[in-house]
Amino acid sequence: MSKQAFEDANEAFVDDKYEQAYELYTKAFESDEKTDNQFTSKVLAARAQCALKLRKYADALSDSNNAIQLDETNVKAYLRKGTALYNQDSKDEALKAFARGLEIDGIVEKNLCELSREFTIFLATNDQLKTWKEKCEKDLEEKKSTATEEKDKPAAAAAPIPPAKIKHSFYQSDSTVNIQIPIKGLKKDQVQVQTTDTTLSVSTKVPATGNDYSLEIDLAYPIDSSRTSFNVTGSNIEIKLLKKQALQWSSLDAQSSANKNQPPVPMSGVATVKAPTYPSSSQRAKDWNKVEASIKQDEKDNKEDMGDANSIFQQLYRDSDENTRRAMNKSMYESGGTCLNMNWEEVSKGKISCEPPDGMEWKKYDS
Repeated sequence: MSKQAFEDANEAFVDDKYEQAYELYTKAFESDEKTDNQFTSKVLAARAQCALKLRKYADALSDSNNAIQLDETNVKAYLRKGTALYNQDSKDEALKAFARGLEIDGIVEKNLCELSREFTIFLATNDQLKTWKEKCEKDLEEKKSTATEEKDKPAAAAAPIPPAKIKHSFYQSDSTVNIQIPIKGLKKDQVQVQTTDTTLSVSTKVPATGNDYSLEIDLAYPIDSSRTSFNVTGSNIEIKLLKKQALQWSSLDAQSSANKNQPPVPMSGVATVKAPTYPSSSQRAKDWNKVEASIKQDEKDNKEDMGDANSIFQQLYRDSDENTRRAMNKSMYESGGTCLNMNWEEVSKGKISCEPPDGMEWKKYDS
């Protein structure tokens, strides 16, 4: 039950559901039989990471210390501890935690007999520890320099600066993964982007608030880290990763349930786009090719019908006597083509009136 709760917590964490993940990590810890110190330590270190996301720095520090007591080789616990101390402005202690984590990481790495996924995780944690250690050293050096310049002024206690919570997004092709982080007002030299073939680390300060921003991801699939590039625009950090394989990434994170529960899917070719029927704004689709064919068929049928009628009149006129022809000509002319009478005795008695179809009116054309 404990391990299932731990897996559920990992999935909630990947989906940025930190409150839910924290509760599930707590459930995993409480239901754990405490017989496997390494697993219990792993649960506590994971809950510490979740506490950092929720800005519960004291809780994160407590869980990290407990995780280290259970397993002194838990490198991630040192990383969480240092991060918690850093955000509580205990940078001297944070630096010690990061340095100790790197020392432990070096010992563990030597004991690994072969390359494996666990090895890549150690490498990823190693890179993050180095980044945080360098950040601590830089901040402490700046603080020392400022203190020297203003030694006569009372030192003001710096308020803890919580990390910025900023959503990132990504899109992809068969060869690249492009990540966008929406932070405005940055310059490229203010952003640190580091990658290995399986990890991504981003850190900077948010100009609008002065808060630290960091992003650490174990990537879903391997990349060619030597070809990683990034750019900073007025509103985004844009990172371009080169895939080693043309696989579909359901998520950036290797721990995502979408990646864990599905086999790798090759990227398909360009989808064939079906041409829209015209007009595309119509609520009902209509096949205009069929309409055109129907109109042409009607025209053909009408033409054939008209041809039959003309041939009948021509035959009647040709086979009639002189008086019948005279009647036909007179009736058609005087009626404006609306009346045909073949009886000369009736037609000769007077003018044939125009008889337009129902609903129509006869008018003489004005020349």
